[in-house]
Amino acid sequence: MKIYVRNNDVSKAYRILNKKLHLEGFFKEIRDKQFFKSKGEKKRDSLRAAKVRWAKKKKLLEINFEKEERNQFRNRKKNTQQRKVPTYTQRKVSK
Repeated sequence: MKIYVRNNDVSKAYRILNKKLHLEGFFKEIRDKQFFKSKGEKKRDSLRAAKVRWAKKKKLLEINFEKEERNQFRNRKKNTQQRKVPTYTQRKVSK
């Protein structure tokens, strides 16, 4: 990983470095490896993280589902309004 210092602005380069390290998960690795963790602890942590991920995904799915329902209702309402054509404008086609 390379960070270039431009115009002697070290503080900006430091912020960019921290951001890249954070996105890469470097700080999390350091925190996890700081102390010994048994297999059981690792398993519990991974299960807890999985529950959090699932709850987040479920919430997003519910929001998207509600949006879709609203859109379908609106579209249905628009389509029914467009379909209603007065009878005097309809023409009969004979064969």
